[in-house]
Amino acid sequence: MIRLTARTILLALLASCGGAGSTIPVQPPLAAMPKAGKLPAYEVIGSGPIVVVLAVDMQETLYDSATTGTIVPRLLNAGYSVMSLDLPCHGADAEPGVQPLDCWAQRIAAGDKDIFLNFCAGLFGVLDGLGAPQVGIVGISRGAYVAITCGAYNERFRDIAFEIPVTDLNYLTEFKSMPVDETLFGTDQYAPYISNRVSLVRIGKDDTRVGTALAVVFAQKVGATLELTDAVGHEIAEDGSTITWLQAHPF
Repeated sequence: MIRLTARTILLALLASCGGAGSTIPVQPPLAAMPKAGKLPAYEVIGSGPIVVVLAVDMQETLYDSATTGTIVPRLLNAGYSVMSLDLPCHGADAEPGVQPLDCWAQRIAAGDKDIFLNFCAGLFGVLDGLGAPQVGIVGISRGAYVAITCGAYNERFRDIAFEIPVTDLNYLTEFKSMPVDETLFGTDQYAPYISNRVSLVRIGKDDTRVGTALAVVFAQKVGATLELTDAVGHEIAEDGSTITWLQAHPF
């Protein structure tokens, strides 16, 4: 495994372009967050500081360690509480006969511009109800894309770990015939809003499913610690390092 500090890489790139004092383009304001309606179903297991884990539906995320690469049981053993919710088009929000990422693409193509913002508003409402001013969040694959979005809108997420992250929807096979508008769904717009957090990006050296190079560039933009693992394909190299990283950055 190769571990790099992406912030150091980014500063080096800035220096090569005229020094760390070079002007970074100011990003436009984020779209308005919709008001949460009925709060979504969620589940919390364990005790201790809350870590939100987003992967697929909440039941599979919390209880199927194959989905999370044993991240959830390791978090529990380390003394954290783990909370999860169904991602859009998963669990209670699934559409029969439609694969979840195809559902994402179809809903967006049909005009649902707030598909992820509505999820984030619900998540924020749940955390408000739990009285959780600061939490950690771990996003896995597609869950990492959602974690990027929610993290940009709410500074209570102090530690943000992105495992094998989707950082560009248009790179995914499911979006080739229905590409999204990058100005609405691109992750570049979120980078300035989470660059002041403690963040981690972990991905295999040759993940063609979500694009290793894309994840590396994203890590550089947000100043994340970058770990390039020896995992084969689109798999988590879960050796406990994510939990060790969280423990080193208490929130």
